[in-house]
Amino acid sequence: MPNKNTFGRLFLIAAASAALLGCSNGGLREEPIELIDPLPSVVDLKVDWWRILDNDTDLNAFAHLNPTVYGDSIYVPLASGDVYKLSENGKVLHKQHLSSGITAPVVFADEEMLVLNNNGEAHLYNLSYNEIWSSRLGAISVEQPLVTEYRIFVQTIDGRVNALERVTGRLLWAYQDSEPDLTITGTSRPVLIETDQGEAVVTGLSNGKVVALSVADGSVLWEYRIARASGTTDISRLVDVDAAVTVLDDRLIVSGYQGDMVVIDAGTGRVLQALPFSSFRSIQSDGERWYGVNAQSHLKAFDPATMNELWSLQSFQYRQLSEILLKDGYLFVADIKGYVHVIDAETGEWLTSRQIDWKGSNSDPIEFQDGVLFQGRSSRIKYLVVEPN
Repeated sequence: MPNKNTFGRLFLIAAASAALLGCSNGGLREEPIELIDPLPSVVDLKVDWWRILDNDTDLNAFAHLNPTVYGDSIYVPLASGDVYKLSENGKVLHKQHLSSGITAPVVFADEEMLVLNNNGEAHLYNLSYNEIWSSRLGAISVEQPLVTEYRIFVQTIDGRVNALERVTGRLLWAYQDSEPDLTITGTSRPVLIETDQGEAVVTGLSNGKVVALSVADGSVLWEYRIARASGTTDISRLVDVDAAVTVLDDRLIVSGYQGDMVVIDAGTGRVLQALPFSSFRSIQSDGERWYGVNAQSHLKAFDPATMNELWSLQSFQYRQLSEILLKDGYLFVADIKGYVHVIDAETGEWLTSRQIDWKGSNSDPIEFQDGVLFQGRSSRIKYLVVEPN
């Protein structure tokens, strides 16, 4: 059973987030650094098309909503519970109200759509929006679930990992480790890997651990603690591993808040490399370099062989950068103020920025065709392409 109910957990998460906003050494602060004026213009970030999908600002503080590309269509979830289906040029094809609130990106597989709502439920629909099944999770989820051929894995904000039967939605097993009372907004999300003991899902926890769980029964195949709580206050003892684990062949890379960036052997859980690196975000790789965003919103590149830092960009300090999207030699990141930034992946040069939503953002840039999609808090969605100046 979950160790906290949904509303109690939300209160504690909100308290942690509010406290961190006033704590500069925690990686967040009340006023993010101002961007330089004028902004760099080495390239042009052009808005190819855009749509406003709702009159109400999408201000669900706990929803981490991104558009999902499926086939030739774009599906945009709103915290209000609506899902919009758009054509590739942004035309609204359909609008469907599915719940009182959606809390995570929708996921598609085999012409089925999985939706997580603010009642702590998972709902599976066909593409005609007919419900196939619903399942109560006991707490809300704010990150994308993992859908496999036979199972669905959902991690909720109380730290529980739920394995559901894909055909029926029946709970097959659940795993929950001890969790601190105070955690940072968000969770990690399950990722499928192969271990020496069989197929597993690996994820991060709010107690500073990374754990690999057997797909079959949820038993722990291996675990590793990235960070240990220290300090005298609940805030100083936060050690959340909110980043999703990055899989590179038989190696895993993951980082945690007030912890390390570690490279782990997927088969055994043995740590191969480690480097102090406090972060909420996943590590990205293009084969030549690893890229990360630390808790102060500094962008960094690392040599995979030595983990030596190759470059660092500190121009977005405390702007709470999103996950990194790596595309065509560029790094795309969004920030809390609603800007999208473009960085040269090889050199770390800041190429350009553009404000996409004046209400800000809690979303990530999503790859689409020749550019990126971006969803803002004012229910705007925009398609952006990089062009030379």
